[in-house]
Amino acid sequence: MEKWKDITQYSTAVTAFLSGVALAFIQYFETGDLTSGVLGYVAQVLVYAAGIFGVTMYWNGKYRETMNVLDNRYKRLEKAINDRNNTDVVSGPSK
Repeated sequence: MEKWKDITQYSTAVTAFLSGVALAFIQYFETGDLTSGVLGYVAQVLVYAAGIFGVTMYWNGKYRETMNVLDNRYKRLEKAINDRNNTDVVSGPSK
């Protein structure tokens, strides 16, 4: 299901971006000028697409970084436990 979420986010971001570019080209070549409504739409589309791609990349980077830190801590703890279990333990004072 997580793959579906990524596909949906990326496809809507790309579609919105392409629709903004297409609308700007159509408006410009028909009238020779871009109205404020078209520029506002293009700006919102750019913010949306940048938000989808930027937030996703940031979240994935932070997730990987956090998982690496936790994995390293787990490995150090596991090694310390194994080292402690493998050392010779004196059973008590000799008589």
